[in-house]
Amino acid sequence: MDADFTPNEIEAPPPVLSELNPFVPAPPPPPPIVVPKLPLPGTVPRVLAGIESGILGALVMIGWFAIDSLLERQYWWAMLNLWGAGVYHNRVFSMGFGIATLAGASTHFFLHGVGGALWSLVGGRMSNYWLHLLFSFAAAAGWYLLLMHAFWPVVAPVVSRITPIPATFLAYFLFGAAISRIPHRARQLGMIWET
Repeated sequence: MDADFTPNEIEAPPPVLSELNPFVPAPPPPPPIVVPKLPLPGTVPRVLAGIESGILGALVMIGWFAIDSLLERQYWWAMLNLWGAGVYHNRVFSMGFGIATLAGASTHFFLHGVGGALWSLVGGRMSNYWLHLLFSFAAAAGWYLLLMHAFWPVVAPVVSRITPIPATFLAYFLFGAAISRIPHRARQLGMIWET
């Protein structure tokens, strides 16, 4: 053994790199991940409110046509099957409650959802309630004329020929009342997005 070695002397471990130079700062922690909440464009809540109001109006119309069909001693789904003529043509008259009814309901919901969305783009910014209500009825009448004189004669002419006129007028009046809620609903949807 070495004579100069004493038992209390132990070799120190090599110094850690940061201990050599105390002026080198430790790396900073990673920044927090923050996802900014982007402002919702003004047309998006209006279009969503228009689609929702149009579909709600279509649902009210289906309820009215079901009541009218029962009053006329027909099956409650008669109008739904008639709207299914866009897919199944004249076969809907021999089809009962089923796939033609589903096709007619989906066609009806689609058309009136589109109608509500279009009206929301045109008149969704009106602030006067009574003026918007009046123009909503006019928009519903315009949508009726467009469907009955341009869409259905091309897609399924039997629909425009057989549709009961008085019941349809009241149904589109109800549709106009439903789409009159678009500005209020658009404000609600915009506030939900901001929270």
